[in-house]
Amino acid sequence: MPLHSVGRALARISSIRGPRPGPTVAGGDSRAAVLEFIEAAEDVVRVEEIAEAVGLHANTVRGHLDALLAAGRITRIADQRATRGRPHWLYSATASASIRELARALDEELDRASAPEVARLAAATWAEAGPDVLRADTIDSAVDRATQALTDFGFEAVRNPVGDEITLRSCPYAELVNEHPVICDIHAELLGEVLARTTQPVTLASLDVFPRPGLCVAHLRRPDADPEWTVELADRTSRERVARTKPAPEAEPAPPAPDAGAQTSTRTTNTPEVPDPTPSRRKK
Repeated sequence: MPLHSVGRALARISSIRGPRPGPTVAGGDSRAAVLEFIEAAEDVVRVEEIAEAVGLHANTVRGHLDALLAAGRITRIADQRATRGRPHWLYSATASASIRELARALDEELDRASAPEVARLAAATWAEAGPDVLRADTIDSAVDRATQALTDFGFEAVRNPVGDEITLRSCPYAELVNEHPVICDIHAELLGEVLARTTQPVTLASLDVFPRPGLCVAHLRRPDADPEWTVELADRTSRERVARTKPAPEAEPAPPAPDAGAQTSTRTTNTPEVPDPTPSRRKK
């Protein structure tokens, strides 16, 4: 498998779009339940497993599966263990299958190349297969285009009013982060590549991964967003805590005891003589 297979797998996942089946979509709750079960499954599933899980007849399930196949929401492969007669199929969600493919590709490529190289090549391939990012006239429009590109790549991306942060939610690859943290490096390289294509002087400074569950924050470096000055307040809670837990001042140490074997010096103080108040008597 070539080194850029990770990028191709990422591009396929990004292209899987469309509304989730629900009560307002043809098929209603039953079809949504079928898809939900397939998406939650850790491996491919058979018709009988789906029917038992959602409480529907197998023939009814097959009708929903045909509709989901036509919509591109699931895939199927032939069960090699099946006997003669009607073919038996194994079903999986399209996104889930692509995620598993991506995990395998990451494992294979990380065996042959370093994580930074995999991240760089995968991001370049992914960006090339994704939507076009046109040159921008201003830095703000560059940030807007990068935000839209991240949305097209499958994230829920929102920029802040200053335009120096992009918040990412609903990451399609969150389940891979623990075992394959390089996926976050790929995302950072992708954003850097997208920003570079705008030809504006804005770059990625850092990417905070999950400061809150399911949320990442990209911090951008742009020359026109430096504040005039910054006012910083001391942490009052910490200051009060320190005051409450501040130890009592230690007593001054007692002078060391004199060494018994050492010579001691005695200083004599001359006390002025006090005259006797009793009148003196002279002998006649």
